[in-house]
Amino acid sequence: MAWSATSDGMLDFANQHFLEFIGAPFEEISGVNFYKIFHPDDTSRLASEWHEIMAFKRAKEVEGRIRRADGEYRWCTLRQKPRLDAEGNLVKWYGVVLDIEDRKQAENALKETKSALAASEENLSLIINSLPVLVWSARPDGSADFVNQSWLDYAGLPADQILDWGFLDLYHPDDIPGMVEIWKRDLEHSDHTVLKGRIRGKDDKYRWFYFSGRKLTDANGMVRWFGVNIDIEDLQCAETALRESEQALRESEHKLNLIINTIPAMAWSCTPDGRLEYWNQNLIDFVGLPFEEIVGFGFYRMFHPDDVEPMRTSWEEIIKSKRGRPVDARIRRADGEYRWFNLRQNPLLDSDGNVVRWYGVVVDIEDRKRAEESLRQSQSDLAHVTRMTTTGELAVSIAHEVNQPLMAIVTNAGTCLRWLQPGHTDLDQARLAAERIVRDGHRAGDIIASIRAMAQKLPAKIERTDFKSALRDVLDLLRGELRHRGIELNLDVSESPIEVIGDRTQLQQVVLNLVMNSAEAIAASSTEKCITVGCARDEQDGVKVSVSDTGAGVPEGQLDRIFEAFYSTKVDGIGMGLSICRSIVEAHGGRIWASAATGGQAGSIFTFTLPIAGSRKQS
Repeated sequence: MAWSATSDGMLDFANQHFLEFIGAPFEEISGVNFYKIFHPDDTSRLASEWHEIMAFKRAKEVEGRIRRADGEYRWCTLRQKPRLDAEGNLVKWYGVVLDIEDRKQAENALKETKSALAASEENLSLIINSLPVLVWSARPDGSADFVNQSWLDYAGLPADQILDWGFLDLYHPDDIPGMVEIWKRDLEHSDHTVLKGRIRGKDDKYRWFYFSGRKLTDANGMVRWFGVNIDIEDLQCAETALRESEQALRESEHKLNLIINTIPAMAWSCTPDGRLEYWNQNLIDFVGLPFEEIVGFGFYRMFHPDDVEPMRTSWEEIIKSKRGRPVDARIRRADGEYRWFNLRQNPLLDSDGNVVRWYGVVVDIEDRKRAEESLRQSQSDLAHVTRMTTTGELAVSIAHEVNQPLMAIVTNAGTCLRWLQPGHTDLDQARLAAERIVRDGHRAGDIIASIRAMAQKLPAKIERTDFKSALRDVLDLLRGELRHRGIELNLDVSESPIEVIGDRTQLQQVVLNLVMNSAEAIAASSTEKCITVGCARDEQDGVKVSVSDTGAGVPEGQLDRIFEAFYSTKVDGIGMGLSICRSIVEAHGGRIWASAATGGQAGSIFTFTLPIAGSRKQS
């Protein structure tokens, strides 16, 4: 791009190539208007440079940015030369403009590259000197020619005392022969080296280091070794401690195995899904089966056939709930005899509450089962004696209750005969008298049947029972005695059917004992003599029965003890009635308690609950 200017610096010519580059006609840049093609940041500098060139009449190459036709500024170099006359006076200026954008970018890139390289070298040096390891390089003969700052700091020596073969003075004397032998071997026959040794630090203490180096050959064929020494003192101590710990662990496992296989209990463990994975020797010896046959879910085969399904159901519920629960079942001994065992288990949970493993023991409870059966039999005998005693105490009242329907039968029979005599025959009246005879006969029979059921000594018969009917029958036996004592009996029973699973006679005995206790309490002190028996469903799928009275009540400090065996608040009591009640109720899956009357009234309230037939608790 060629141009010319007058002696005073006014542009008077620009060639076509120049005009096409800037995209403007000459009229727009002639004279001093050419300054507007320069970058605003360069205009002042270029004007100063141009005035200096004109003053000294000497050519000078100047660089600046010129706006191209598309609006982009590009770096250009401006070259000019003066034309002088014979006397040395300035006549005209001639010059060219050369686009140097690509060169400028290359120069900038080169500068950035050099800057980045310098920064990279500085960073590399900083990294090497900051690494928490001892970095080194060595010549082909194995002598050191570089160590990083960490090496110098650890040794506490200047570099010239470590380089070459000076580093050997810092190695532990016991390690030098072996380390030098490995180093020389790898220098000759390998491209890498790995070894361990102790290096003395500035505190004169030796620490274990792991040495790792590799041979590298550059483009010029120059061979050097580069490597690091990593402090493994703590790791070495940890490895030593680990070996000692592993040995102690093996000894501990051996002792634990001896303990588990020697203790007089049968221990086991299962996977989170309930599969057997371990059983100690005691249990294997007891069942007489090889472990391979009971591992996994094979352990079910050792249970009594009648207990397999209940055991399976219980175990699945325990696995699902992630909570241990004692379970009783019969296990076959090696000689074929079945004995009762209590299986206890506990889950090992991780931090998220997931089961890692199940641990448990199997405890022989055969003798306990027999003792419990003997106890139940004794309690049954005692309950029978109690019923007979109570029945004897009620003999007069019961006789009166039976006598009433019998006298009615005799009266109605006489009436029936009169209506059948000749001359007085009235079949309708005779039929009515006969129907009354039948009704009173059934009533007497029901009373006698209830007395016989209470008096009979039969094994417990657990079956679906209409509790409301059982309740009314036992209260019918007591009405005469309560009337004799001047006690009003109120019955509050819900209209909906109430069925429970249990022994009818035992449940009637509970009501009988509670009502008679209330009657005795009322006889001692109460002016208002009233007993209220309530029976209704509660909110937890059960039946709630309460017996409240207007007696003196139980002292508050004795409410928690009155259900204990041989504890009585009565002078002549033996303390077994309420204890029997509690045993019967708890055996039926319920609970019983006592409380003081509410609303400022005297008296006590005895309450017990029973599961409704078909409820979850009962099932």
